[in-house]
Amino acid sequence: MNKTLFDRMYEFFRPQPPFWACEFTSSQVVVAGVDSKRTKILGRAAVDLPAGSLSGSLTEANIRNPGVAQPAVREGLERAGFKGFEIGLVIPDEAARISFLTAENLPSDPEELRTFIRWKLKKTVPFDVDTAQVAFRLIDPSELLVALSPRSVIAEYENFMEGMGLHAGFVIPSTLAAMNLFHVPGEDTLFLKVAADCVTTTVFQNRRIRFYRRVTSASLYDAVYQTVLYYQDKLDGQAFSQMTVCAPDPAIRASMADLQERLNLRARRLEPVAIDDVFKPALGAVELSAAV
Repeated sequence: MNKTLFDRMYEFFRPQPPFWACEFTSSQVVVAGVDSKRTKILGRAAVDLPAGSLSGSLTEANIRNPGVAQPAVREGLERAGFKGFEIGLVIPDEAARISFLTAENLPSDPEELRTFIRWKLKKTVPFDVDTAQVAFRLIDPSELLVALSPRSVIAEYENFMEGMGLHAGFVIPSTLAAMNLFHVPGEDTLFLKVAADCVTTTVFQNRRIRFYRRVTSASLYDAVYQTVLYYQDKLDGQAFSQMTVCAPDPAIRASMADLQERLNLRARRLEPVAIDDVFKPALGAVELSAAV
């Protein structure tokens, strides 16, 4: 399933992403790169950021302290062994809006689809959709998976890297990047991405993405349980066969153990398990083969 779900999403990233990526989180800058076959990790590094330096947002500046963030990025690039000038950017999930759109007769022309997307979402997002960066994936003839972000937010990250002499080859939200490492099984599956600022849950049925939800300011169980209810009530789900988790923060182990017990569902780590979760969104962004 990986490299087929999101590789045709338009505008957020190009068909052939760079070999290096940098993820921005509220607490760290993470850099990772692969070889030309995308099967070997050439280097990776994570550098801590002081609190308040960066925060994902749709309406406010994300990089709140560039003077602190830039040295951290340079240190991460140096420690990871980065070479070149092009790099992919992984931004916080809070800096993008992920939505599903349905219609009986979706336009076949990409430009007409973008116009349709902007029209449908015009009153549902807190920014100007007419100038927003829009990406979409046709799930079936009547349903779209859409990712969009204010152009000013994308430009903020691009200009930040340009100020360091680097070109942002593409920009992608963290959860979508991590999912590029996920081989979706045929059974009903819950994909869980836990960050310091939010929890994202994604439901897959018949190897298709059916539901995405981002929650802030909630316990891990409360964030996940609302998705479980939606799965049962709206998607006619009976029981998840598995739950795959990407959780960079080891501090959630107690919450994860409680979640597994209450859902009666064992959590599986996102492949490859030999690699710390903190690096997986960046490695998903560069499309690392999970068979390493």
